[in-house]
Amino acid sequence: MTSDKVGKLSDITKIIKNGDKVAIGGAWLGNHPMAIIREIIRSKIKDLTAITVVGSIDVDLLIGAGCLKRLMFSFVSMEAFGLAPNFRRAIEKEGLPYDEITGLAVIIGLEAGGRNVPFLPYRGPFGSDLIKYRPAFYKNIKCPFTGEELIAAAAIVPDVAIIHAVRADKTGSIQMEGTTGTDVEMMRAAKKRIVSVEEIVSSEEIWKHPEKTKVPKFQVDMVIEAPLGAHPTACAPHYVFDAWHIMKYMEYAASAETFKKYIEDYVMKPEWEYLEAIGGMKQAAILRRLAREVKFL
Repeated sequence: MTSDKVGKLSDITKIIKNGDKVAIGGAWLGNHPMAIIREIIRSKIKDLTAITVVGSIDVDLLIGAGCLKRLMFSFVSMEAFGLAPNFRRAIEKEGLPYDEITGLAVIIGLEAGGRNVPFLPYRGPFGSDLIKYRPAFYKNIKCPFTGEELIAAAAIVPDVAIIHAVRADKTGSIQMEGTTGTDVEMMRAAKKRIVSVEEIVSSEEIWKHPEKTKVPKFQVDMVIEAPLGAHPTACAPHYVFDAWHIMKYMEYAASAETFKKYIEDYVMKPEWEYLEAIGGMKQAAILRRLAREVKFL
């Protein structure tokens, strides 16, 4: 790619292909690349293997839209809003193939992928049936130096990583504030990387705060300006998650049939229409004001 890595949402099809393994950034109800998730569905990209550590509405939405053929995860939840409905149906009743492994194993596997080694060792999870039931990811090994019994976590190398961040310049230097989850590890491990950001700024602006640059430009293939691109999840310090929309989402997701209406009403529209549908600038202002007023205990 050229030094200018700016693309549009519709350009993700140049990188994400049917059947890819896609690592999805964000954690809990924060900082998920939701604008990219919606564009995956609009673009009818199918048969994906999603990789998530602490997944949420991002994974649930992809499952409900029929985009996944497999899921690697340690946790998927809507937190205070309840269990993830599409995820639960897919696992319990619809036979979605999945690999449930510990969050630490996913992180270590991504770290191994980023270091271009086949595995990395760690102390655990000893005594767990995970080792027996997930032999593709865990192996008992012995340290060649001390003889200590260890567990090897297999390298995880996604075809594509997608994350959402606060800002970037046109060359792809990515700045984050607040928690980064496992976004940095995903970006190091993946073969290709797409980042949506709240704003694209000049390189000079990026250089003013180099400590906020968490992903260097050589680890980025495409950067997309997508204000409110994490909605309905949060993007610290810009806005909190949209509890009103998430409650509405949960109503739609109560059944597979009613969820089709959510896809029709919100997802299949162009992104700017989605933002209007969720309340536009008025709702964005509320979420941003709440982020400014939040108090840490």
